[in-house]
Amino acid sequence: MRRKKSYVAITAAILLSISMTACGAGNAGGQTQAGDGETTAVQETKAQETAVSEATVPETMADSAKTGGSGAAEDGISENEGIVTSSKELPFSLGQKIESDSFTGNAYIEMMIANDETYHFPQTNHLTFEPGARSSWHSHGGMVLLITGGKGFYQEEGKPAQILRPGDMVDIEPGVKHWHGAAPDSWFSQMVIFDSHYVPEEGTAPSDEPVTDEQYNHLETEEYTGRRVKPDHALMFERAEEAVAFDTFSGPAYVSSLIGEDNAAGAPGLHYVVFEPGVINNWHTHEGGQILIATDGIGYHQMEGEPVQVLYPGDVALCPPGVKHWHGGSSDTSFGHIAVNTNPEMTGLEWFDRISEEEYGALPVENGK
Repeated sequence: MRRKKSYVAITAAILLSISMTACGAGNAGGQTQAGDGETTAVQETKAQETAVSEATVPETMADSAKTGGSGAAEDGISENEGIVTSSKELPFSLGQKIESDSFTGNAYIEMMIANDETYHFPQTNHLTFEPGARSSWHSHGGMVLLITGGKGFYQEEGKPAQILRPGDMVDIEPGVKHWHGAAPDSWFSQMVIFDSHYVPEEGTAPSDEPVTDEQYNHLETEEYTGRRVKPDHALMFERAEEAVAFDTFSGPAYVSSLIGEDNAAGAPGLHYVVFEPGVINNWHTHEGGQILIATDGIGYHQMEGEPVQVLYPGDVALCPPGVKHWHGGSSDTSFGHIAVNTNPEMTGLEWFDRISEEEYGALPVENGK
């Protein structure tokens, strides 16, 4: 089993309220600083990414595509794309089972990032649904869904259910009535970043109505119209088209933007960084701190004076403001992570030297197990 950060003192009831009700605040702000390889590359490739994204958004499936159907979609995506039949095939661990009438079937939650006074990043959890499991209809503060595994649905009231697959990202505006959950033949997992400080307007209350078997079994569905990943993408999210080289990296890396700072959850922009095998960056400090969420392969993170952290998909590395650290990939795998420069109004960045080849060669290859 992968080692995960756990918050065992939090009860299931609190976990449920975090995942299904009001969600996390944050502020938009400047992200770039001259010399910041990770963030400058995002600016340099922004126009190219936009063109690629627009070119790869699939056409909407015919309205006649029903749950449980067979065959291929009009856009070339097989209905079996992304299906996961065992939780062992999911990249992140399950977490704790949710005991609540607000879910049909079995669902699990793992707390990933707490909204605190150091990073000021919105509350972030990971949810996993067994096949056929789903939330009730509900509404809450702004939320971003990042699909990590399997095949599932997201539906807003009065609209067809969107079929979601790994790499999809959904921006949910505050107060929008919706539900989400797994397809009948697949496990389904997602990160949720949300505004936990949201307060509904006076006189309104979040709905909590079950998605009945009748509704679920007769869904009108379509492939997610906001999809940015290509059907054959090998990593969790779509890697940047071209690698970039920096003096502060030991080799090529791919840097792209997942979501901008104008997202519904109020999070700073999220960057997707993929290191080629053996590539790491130099020691550096972020004035506002940084959060890393491992998504692919095996990687490393180290803060000055601390042991090396070996990162597997789903692991979170927190580096406080002004603390010197480095991160990168292991020698045998491409390593992908989401990088967030927290407190984005604090843009200071300073680079230093890099660990030696001898130090890198002595790094652990497993998480101390």
